[in-house]
Amino acid sequence: MALLPGSGDDDEIGYINITPMVDVLLVLLVIFMVTANFLKMESVNINLPKVNAADPNIQQSVQIAITKDGKLMMEDTETTEEKMVAGLARESKYRPNMRVTLSADERLPYGAIARVMGLIRQSGVTRIALSVKR
Repeated sequence: MALLPGSGDDDEIGYINITPMVDVLLVLLVIFMVTANFLKMESVNINLPKVNAADPNIQQSVQIAITKDGKLMMEDTETTEEKMVAGLARESKYRPNMRVTLSADERLPYGAIARVMGLIRQSGVTRIALSVKR
């Protein structure tokens, strides 16, 4: 039979209180989630243009980025145009309503952005979103 707390000084503790451990784990989880979000955002250095309204569902799409040097990044990995088109074509076969979010440095010429958008459409993806800052 388990002993109740406070029933005597010589009695053994018959239970384990896990509430403090759960509290500490939840705090660590929140800290990890917040810092992981900042680390991902800082991985590619792109100056996005600012607008008043931005899409809140940006995380549910494939991320494509064009750096200020003109390098092409797909999901934070540098890639070529051919690999990007092949990867998006392969992915769009399994996810026909897939959306691609294109992030481009604000100083890039419009032609470079339009060329990448054309490559994305060539791969079979019809839903393209442009990433901006609020």
